[in-house]
Amino acid sequence: MRTLLLASVAGAAVAAGYALTPSTAADRAAPAPEGAAPVAAAPVPPAPAPARLVAHEWGTFTSFSGADGVPVAFTPNNNDLPGFVYYQGNPNSKAGRFNYGGLVSMETPVVYFYTDRETKVSLKVDFPKGWITEWYPFAHAAPVPNRDKPGQSIRWDVKLTPNESAKFPRERADASAPVNHYYHARETDAVPLQTEVTPRKPNRGDDDDDDYYDERGLRGGTVLQREKFLFYRGVGAFAPPVTVKALGGDKVRVVNASGGPATGLVLVTVRGGKLGFVPVSDVASGATADATIPAAGDQRAALAELLVKNLTTAGLYEKEAKAMVKTWDSAWFGEEGTRLLYLVPRAKTDELLPLTMDPKPTELVRVLVGRHDFLTPEQEATAEKELKRVRAAQDELNAAYAELQKLGRFSAQAQQQATQRLDAKPTAQK
Repeated sequence: MRTLLLASVAGAAVAAGYALTPSTAADRAAPAPEGAAPVAAAPVPPAPAPARLVAHEWGTFTSFSGADGVPVAFTPNNNDLPGFVYYQGNPNSKAGRFNYGGLVSMETPVVYFYTDRETKVSLKVDFPKGWITEWYPFAHAAPVPNRDKPGQSIRWDVKLTPNESAKFPRERADASAPVNHYYHARETDAVPLQTEVTPRKPNRGDDDDDDYYDERGLRGGTVLQREKFLFYRGVGAFAPPVTVKALGGDKVRVVNASGGPATGLVLVTVRGGKLGFVPVSDVASGATADATIPAAGDQRAALAELLVKNLTTAGLYEKEAKAMVKTWDSAWFGEEGTRLLYLVPRAKTDELLPLTMDPKPTELVRVLVGRHDFLTPEQEATAEKELKRVRAAQDELNAAYAELQKLGRFSAQAQQQATQRLDAKPTAQK
């Protein structure tokens, strides 16, 4: 069971008395004179709601298929997050969930907040057709582990601190190592938030249900965690909203089954470090659109600019859009292959990830990008050809080992001596 590390954040463990609330006006009222009727204290008015409470969210749904467009499970990147992030262990991990019907990798949704005064907010996200596998900061209602059926939720109770200059957790890394892409999401004007953590001893049973709790078991107080956003990700057991059928000869057919119009579509090719892209017209719900796969070129910067434009048009602030594109630069623009990027219809996002917030925001923007990678018939043919070579080589290797085994109990020593003789011979004689 993998041990979760809590971040070394500003505001470490506080005294047990930290949780005590200040005295109210009624508490401070002077006692009534002896013999006089008690005077009722004036009620304390509730704190006014902030004049402005804005929440913006972005994230990615990633899926994969062969040339036929039928989605299949794949291996997600499960090692790209800082160590302080909370996660569930196998079989509840992201990789493990693809063995239980997972088809879509929900990658790095983050929720930003903007307000004009200190505000307490409770935010809950449901994932009825999926599992939430990682998150940060501490969740007051963490996902309840289950084995087979999808359906989890998460809830944070946080305090927004617009007037605080907060320091956020970072991992120490080798100076030559690339910056973890998690940190790019902080490059916005969103207000800091904080949450109180009360660590508890994890379950030491046979399963990993509680392995997301701090095993150090702090005693006698709480810890404050600070961040610029709420972060979570997971695995979905639903069909991707948009898929692609590769027809051969660089021709593809985009299929929109999202229930709403698919917009912001872009076909992307990455080959040998070069990138080419071509925009695709909007596709109505239930409709298809044919397009041609672009050749790889030198269009990385141009694609980043187009995506920022599409994201801001969908409602994100410019810094948020740039932070998202920067976060996914190496994945969208650097990973070899051919993929379709598109904007998931807002109604589909709300269906797949219902979100509730208390108090209700004056504005709630949710922009999820769909990413669908696929193989062409030509790539599938290449895979079959090379696999035949692997199998033939494996058959020859197995036959050679079978002959060596005929030397009986001296086989190991015979192989060792043969290895020494071969290694001692000049290369031309081997």
